[in-house]
Amino acid sequence: MQKIRCVVERITYQNPENGYSVLKCRVKDYSDLIPVIGNLIDANVGPVLIIEGNWKVDAKYGRQFVAENWEETLPATVYGMVKRPVDVLRARFAALSAAVPR
Repeated sequence: MQKIRCVVERITYQNPENGYSVLKCRVKDYSDLIPVIGNLIDANVGPVLIIEGNWKVDAKYGRQFVAENWEETLPATVYGMVKRPVDVLRARFAALSAAVPR
């Protein structure tokens, strides 16, 4: 099993019934966002995660990291410390804006 440390940039898919999720994560030394799949229903955009799992190559979606275990940890940089609160506020504002009748 391998470990990656990443920042969740986007949630592509989440199934609230079984927890299956597809996240796009920024990982150091990778230029593109890495797809992470597995039971990650409680993950949000912005936090730093340490994820244990294995790489697989899907015929349709390409290389993905399959999460077995994960935990949220403190950001290692100032960028990470600033990004999370901004993303949380942005998401809450979008939700409130969508709820306002027009």
